Amino acid sequence: MPVLLGDAYRDAHARVDARMRSLAALDPDALGTAVPACPGWTVHSVVSHLAGIAADALGGRLTGPPDDEWTAGQVDARLGVPVEDVLAEWAPLVDPMVAGLNDRVIPPPACADVLVHDGDLVEALGDDVPPAQEWVGVAGLLCGGRVKGLDVPGTLTVRVGEKEYSGGTGDGPAATLTITPWEFLRGVFSRRSLDQMRAWDWDGDPEPWLAPLCVFGPRTDDQPVASPGEH
Repeated sequence: MPVLLGDAYRDAHARVDARMRSLAALDPDALGTAVPACPGWTVHSVVSHLAGIAADALGGRLTGPPDDEWTAGQVDARLGVPVEDVLAEWAPLVDPMVAGLNDRVIPPPACADVLVHDGDLVEALGDDVPPAQEWVGVAGLLCGGRVKGLDVPGTLTVRVGEKEYSGGTGDGPAATLTITPWEFLRGVFSRRSLDQMRAWDWDGDPEPWLAPLCVFGPRTDDQPVASPGEH
């Protein structure tokens, strides 16, 4: 069965929407919680960015990955806007985003963006890892592709549950990483420090693989780690 990026986007939106509405009703101060994965941003900022990405993608304003200036503009445009209004802006954009992702008219990074930032909110707020069936297939597709595309001397094998991915040029040392899907997703998208990545279950030298694995480059600041919960 093919992995449907749009379905994962819809699930992530539903999680973020429900969590933010709960915070707005029960603990509005938590919307100002700093998000360690996104320095300078709060929980409200992340939601503003997600609404802004959807609006820009569907409005034809994105010609490539948005840079820091662009994403800062998305956040600044929604400063002081109640989170319920930001969510109301995002909600009608979900169906067209889902259709565009499932039809591959909208590129996969738009799905990766919402999955990664959903994780940022989960870890900033101390929540449990979301139900695996809602994200694990897409995470495997995105992160497995990163491993397969590694242009590094040697061979890296990543074992994630029953899945296995390999990358590297094959000419050099070999290493094997055994990891949970959540840690794989968080690490590949630069949500773990180099020290946290070194502490993973490696067989072989991890050093050649750490920085190349990170989509947004390596980071040095340790990140909060979500509880696996009941899933």
